[in-house]
Amino acid sequence: YKKRQSSNSVTDDFSVKLSSEIYMQPQTVKNHRNNSHEIVVQDVLNNLYLISNNGQILWKRKLEGNILGKVEQIDIYKNGRLQLAFATPNSIYVIDRNGKDVGTFPKKFNDKITQPLSVFDYDNRRNYRLLVTQDKSLIMYDTNAKRVNGFKYQKASNTITSQPKHFRIGSKDYIVFSQGKKLEILNRQGKERVTVKGNIEFSNNPIFLYQNKFTTLTNTGQLTQVNTDGSINLKPFELDANSDIVTTSKTLVAMSDNKLKIKSKILDLDFGNYTTPRIFYLNDKIYISTTDLDAKKVFIYD
Repeated sequence: YKKRQSSNSVTDDFSVKLSSEIYMQPQTVKNHRNNSHEIVVQDVLNNLYLISNNGQILWKRKLEGNILGKVEQIDIYKNGRLQLAFATPNSIYVIDRNGKDVGTFPKKFNDKITQPLSVFDYDNRRNYRLLVTQDKSLIMYDTNAKRVNGFKYQKASNTITSQPKHFRIGSKDYIVFSQGKKLEILNRQGKERVTVKGNIEFSNNPIFLYQNKFTTLTNTGQLTQVNTDGSINLKPFELDANSDIVTTSKTLVAMSDNKLKIKSKILDLDFGNYTTPRIFYLNDKIYISTTDLDAKKVFIYD
């Protein structure tokens, strides 16, 4: 990256060809040894690769299934060394940076895992909790793959349709997910913390914490925000019902067809096939990216 006003180009650092078609969106992970970043990616044959920041394949490992959602990084031994944690349809994996299994992992399940693995570190003390979703059930494990007996969630009445997320507002913890037309808001023990006063017609968008409210988009294109007292605020949204949204605590970004909405501003882009926007926070500045898959162009906005 050259800090010249005239510079408006990207340089190619490296290119890696894998033996099979890529299945999972490539993701960067931190190398704890030198604080650089590396890439994890999975192919259609369920091989997981770790690729260095100069394009070298460090290892390749066969898994028993496709990774659900994102790979998380955790520090099980609290010594600064990071492991990769994720779920496939029938297992939870924790793998060290050499591609080896950690402790008693992988933990195998007879019933199918239906959402990505949720990793919670309530107090930022590296006392991780691994939350597994199986259709209508939630089961919580510690880093020894032992079930956490203090977490007692009664089975949902409908299939859980979003990955459970942990948010903290003030001194209180909230575990949030959707099932049917209900937004569930639990405490650490898996008991209902907030009773939501009404039903929500959920879209495929995740649930975010935006303006200290649990926020998502309905399938009719309304912005839905649930307060910590359980009340629901519905606001008209200026884009279509099929919009993809992503937020930080204070910034909301949305994409619908060729319209990109950043906060209150809407940009008309050239017609194309755009990916869901992503938000990056670098050096106290927010950047928003989207990719036009047809034109093979990446756009970065402030």
